[in-house]
Amino acid sequence: MNKFSYDKERFNFREIVKKMLKVSCLEEIHLESDFPNYDLFERKNDSSTIYHKKFYENKEELLRLYDLFIEECIRPRFNEPIVYQKIPTFRIHLPSNLAVGEWHRDKMYRDLSWAEKVKEINFYLPFTKAFGTNTIWSESQEGRKDFKPMEAEYGEAYEWDASNCLHGNKKNKTNSTRVSMDFRVILESKYIDSDYGSINTGTPFKIGGYY
Repeated sequence: MNKFSYDKERFNFREIVKKMLKVSCLEEIHLESDFPNYDLFERKNDSSTIYHKKFYENKEELLRLYDLFIEECIRPRFNEPIVYQKIPTFRIHLPSNLAVGEWHRDKMYRDLSWAEKVKEINFYLPFTKAFGTNTIWSESQEGRKDFKPMEAEYGEAYEWDASNCLHGNKKNKTNSTRVSMDFRVILESKYIDSDYGSINTGTPFKIGGYY
């Protein structure tokens, strides 16, 4: 697991996401006057908020910045070309809720033999302060169960092995909403097409689909 910083002035994800979600403060989404109450404790409904809908319906500006971020901040981390997730995954961790409804390893949602061959690399970018019970908790290596919070300020990100490390959320007992995105990268030399579909949309794990 490796935490790193990026230029948040050049990559102003926070302001773009505020516009996408039509809110004035990401950390205080739950205090907006028209905020609907949510009970997001199951895998089947953890991506069903109005904010997920707004994010994916208004993603064009963010995707342009995301592609630039990949080019300038992610590709240089590797010594060869990469394949990356076409549309990053949106997360929102509201107070008294979860962001993802079950503890898991990402390979649980893939064809296992494919996942072991391609070795996906994960990146986690919070757009708010991520701390305590409002962030991801993960073990450091598969099977260790030494769970710790992945804490970060806006402008910091994590590279980590979510495919193999068990991770999840705790009930958010802070008074701060965490808003973030995450995405996956594969070294081009390890890339293999897969017809196996993503859990939320069924998009196949292949270039032109998920990547």
